[in-house]
Amino acid sequence: MSLNLKEIWGFLQLGGPMSIPLLIASIFSLAVILEKIIFFASHRDNSFRLIKRIEILVDEGDILSALNELKGKKGPNAKLLSTALTHHSEDPNRIREVLQAVGENEIKKMEKHIQILDVIAMISPLLGLLGTVLGIISSFNILGTAAGMAEPAQVSAGIAAALISTAIGLIIAIPTAIFYSYFANKVEKKAHELNLSMVDIIDVVTNRGEDNVQIFS
Repeated sequence: MSLNLKEIWGFLQLGGPMSIPLLIASIFSLAVILEKIIFFASHRDNSFRLIKRIEILVDEGDILSALNELKGKKGPNAKLLSTALTHHSEDPNRIREVLQAVGENEIKKMEKHIQILDVIAMISPLLGLLGTVLGIISSFNILGTAAGMAEPAQVSAGIAAALISTAIGLIIAIPTAIFYSYFANKVEKKAHELNLSMVDIIDVVTNRGEDNVQIFS
């Protein structure tokens, strides 16, 4: 294991001064990716089954059991249902406003830190390119100070080492961009599902055994 770490560190050293910021960027990228994977895995909920279960309890007039049913559930729909039940005795328009605020807050939680991936995917190739340019400049400076005595192999080796910086930048940027796209699409899909669920939740709570309550004018 220590040998592999030495090899990795040696590879990074060949990338020049830009290897350190690229290494930091890769750590941030990995941390955000893991955090979002864990977040979405722990906030799953079957909105249809959950809403139907709460609807049954609300129709029976058992609001307390409905609230107890939602305890311990972390999904956004559970949060919306819990909020709606807490305000169930209020005006339907007031319930809708509260749910919209809660829904926006849940979407912000899903979006949290995702923009970091976008920034890393954008700047990593640029940092790598900068490292390559600096390495090539350094190689040509060596060639110039050698007064024509430098071996071509030495210059080409220096240029090859400088290109490692660009390679590191691309190695970081490509998977980061893929995960950013995946998470952004997931948030968009979740937001759409949340809007649909919100309509159902308002309907469930405001039609609690009462005659047709008009929610939208």
